[in-house]
Amino acid sequence: MRKNDNPVGIVVHIDEELQQEQIDKLETSLGSDAGVQKVHVNRKRKHLILVDYMPSVIHARQVINYVKNKGYTAVLVGMI
Repeated sequence: MRKNDNPVGIVVHIDEELQQEQIDKLETSLGSDAGVQKVHVNRKRKHLILVDYMPSVIHARQVINYVKNKGYTAVLVGMI
């Protein structure tokens, strides 16, 4: 069976509403993680994060754990 080489998008919900500095740090740090291609925090709904990642390199659970390890309460909303 061949691994999925196509990027997958997920929506992550954070309970806390992020300030701009927190958004910038989270987008930069998570975006530099291996397998993560793109991170975007919705500017109108600052508690939602869109993450594109490579499932052959990283799993959705690892993305959620990364956000939690930064001190936020995060859950996977779903795939996009």
